[in-house]
Amino acid sequence: MTPFEQHLQELQSICPGASATRLPSGAHLITIPNFTMPPGWNRQTVTILFVAPPAYPAALPDCFWVEPGGVRLVNGTTPQGTNDSNPIPEIGPRGTWFSWHLQHWNPNRDSLQSYFRVIEQRLKALQ
Repeated sequence: MTPFEQHLQELQSICPGASATRLPSGAHLITIPNFTMPPGWNRQTVTILFVAPPAYPAALPDCFWVEPGGVRLVNGTTPQGTNDSNPIPEIGPRGTWFSWHLQHWNPNRDSLQSYFRVIEQRLKALQ
């Protein structure tokens, strides 16, 4: 089993329904359906998407999307570092893009699951 396959299985253990679609570049689009948003957002349930680059796990995921688009804070404001027009590489426009970048990544320790935890933390921060 490759590290990617192992990491996907680990992610699926906490996110049933999580899947990976191989893209022409060799990257994978990771899809996590039915994610329950923390209180404070205008959506209760979304699908989370992010890209594992071709060199994953040596290369880290960067940014993520949620769909459907139009994700806003419950007061109607646009979250920091987001827009609804930045496309997923090799896929096209889908949902709301979160420009969220890791400060540290250790390919011997970090995984799809740990990146998902970073996304969860970003969504808990109502900003």
